[in-house]
Amino acid sequence: MRLSRLVRGVVVAVLASAALSATPAHAATVEQVCVGTEVTTFDPPLTFTRRPTTITVSGLFPTCTNVGAVTGTYAEAFDLPASCLVLFDSGPAQRTFTWGGVVAPSEFQYNATSNVVGATVTTTNTGVITSGGFAPAGAVQVVSLVTPNAAQCLTGGVASMTGPTTLTIQR
Repeated sequence: MRLSRLVRGVVVAVLASAALSATPAHAATVEQVCVGTEVTTFDPPLTFTRRPTTITVSGLFPTCTNVGAVTGTYAEAFDLPASCLVLFDSGPAQRTFTWGGVVAPSEFQYNATSNVVGATVTTTNTGVITSGGFAPAGAVQVVSLVTPNAAQCLTGGVASMTGPTTLTIQR
């Protein structure tokens, strides 16, 4: 499984590099900016004990700037060892953005990086729209979630977290 994630990470890095190097020295053109909310659920709920966990994310972008894709949604599920202390793993992944409008769904191959600062877990997904609407283009999605409440981690676990997300697609 690790080798597969490593290979996908290299592919994402090469594609992102190619997309960026193909861009002239002038500023990139922003194709789409979306603002919305992501809901992340944990099964079983997170406690202070790290254990195999199915993490499901679903996102809704009620506001997007491109007239052909005025709204968007996505969903993704993956399994990781997780706890209230170790929420997310960094590494390669993919998701599909489905647009409200005439633009075809976009396949997003990305590398996720999560950081905890104060009471916030920020995950930055950096990669490339590899197929569908907006392809080929670079993309960055940022998701911010409040760190789990210690009392909740001790008593029944944290079953879900919700926070803001933004997506920017540019060439």
